[in-house]
Formats: sequence, C-alpha cells, structure tokens
Amino acid sequence: MENSSHEITKQVRHDFFVYRNGMLADTLRNSGDTHRMIFGLNLPQIINIANNITPNEDVAKELWESVETRECRLIAPMLFPIEKFNEETALKWISQLENTEIADNLCHKLLRKTHYADKICLTLMNGSDIERYTALRLAINLLASGKEIDCEKMLHFAQAEVYKNLPITSATARRLLQDLSESEKMNNNPE
Repeated sequence: MENSSHEITKQVRHDFFVYRNGMLADTLRNSGDTHRMIFGLNLPQIINIANNITPNEDVAKELWESVETRECRLIAPMLFPIEKFNEETALKWISQLENTEIADNLCHKLLRKTHYADKICLTLMNGSDIERYTALRLAINLLASGKEIDCEKMLHFAQAEVYKNLPITSATARRLLQDLSESEKMNNNPE
C-alpha cells in the first residue's frame, strides 16, 4: 500500500529532525535567514533525503506550502515530477520566493530542466528584485547546461542589473556577463 502524501511529508520532516544541526541553524539565522523553522541541514543531506522519495506532485506542493520551514522549501523542487511542473506553477512558485538560497535551488533542481525555462527568464526580467535575480540565476544554469537562451536579451538585461548595482542582483549579473562572454568565445572558436 502506498503512503499518502501527508504521511510522506511527515516522514520527510522526521528525517529533517534526525539530521538537524543547531550550529548551522544558528549561523543561518544570524546571517539573516528569516524562516521560523530552520533545521540546519546542508544541501547534500537534503538531496540524500529526496533521493529516497519517489517524485510526487502532492508531496512537493505540500512541502512548498510550508513557507516557514527552510528545508521544506529546499526539498520541494527536488520532489516535483518535471513533466507535471507547468509554467503556471513555476511562475507561482517564483512569485513566492523568499530568498536567494531558495531561488538558486529552484533554478538548479527544477526550473532549468523545463522546456520553457528560457521563456521564464524573459518573463522575469521586469519583475521584482528576487524575480530578476531568479532570471539571472536561471540563465546561468541554462548556459551551464548547454540549453538555448536569448543571449542578446540576457546580455542587455545583465548589463542593466550591473548598472543598477543592487546587492541582490549585481554579483549574479556580473557572473552571467562572464558566462555569456565565455560562451560566445567558445562559439566563435570551435576546435
């Protein structure tokens, strides 16, 4: 008999409790993480827990809705079946991002694998600070994966973000500019 999504979610929370690390949790809190519940797990531990669970849309959604728990927000993208993660849900989740750690993980573990990721990048370019950060991070992920992006639009977007010099986007925009430059060099000098 299959476990219900609620039972799986309960087991995930139990696993978080087993692996909890108070020192790391305190460090994250002192660094400004605003989640009410922080177990202090590192990403490899969260990935290990996720690897023992069959991807499940209901479980992923239930964990994502646990907005007060850092680890729930990190594991949810790892458990959402890619074929069921539609553009509407992606935009909803992006609009709910609370910090760059959650955005980075969402981009790397789920968004970059979608067939509409390049479209998401373009959609987010005029969004809030965290949405623009997500567009930059997703573009970096797509370039690293060898996927198509509108390099010219992303170049202008990254340049504008560097010019704005906002703490949340400027370093990531500079990284994207560097990656775009390296990608262009590779495309112009195939060996």
